[in-house]
Amino acid sequence: MSENETKDEEFSWDTTVTLRGSEVVIPLKASVIKQEIEDQISIKGSHRKAILRSTIKKFSAGLKKGAENLQGDALQEFQWNAFILLIDDIIANRHMAMRSDSSLVEAAIADPRLQAPK
Repeated sequence: MSENETKDEEFSWDTTVTLRGSEVVIPLKASVIKQEIEDQISIKGSHRKAILRSTIKKFSAGLKKGAENLQGDALQEFQWNAFILLIDDIIANRHMAMRSDSSLVEAAIADPRLQAPK
């Protein structure tokens, strides 16, 4: 079995979060959560802030159009941007500390907003 097949078959779930005053449904997978946290904490501050500004701009444009009106790639991009903003909110200016303390990464992964339904 290839790595891509394994990732496609990985358990996924939807979570509803409130971002920028709107409820958004985001599909989640455990491996993607961990990878995004690691990616965000590894990026230098100025570059991370630039990426975040761009993400906020794209997310806001999706909100303006209305998530219910988005389909296909536009909906996936909107959900991905929401996911990035959610991870940033969970990390909450602890990027430097998380780089050197893996227990903080595990605590972020355990955030209730990221948990699969039981």
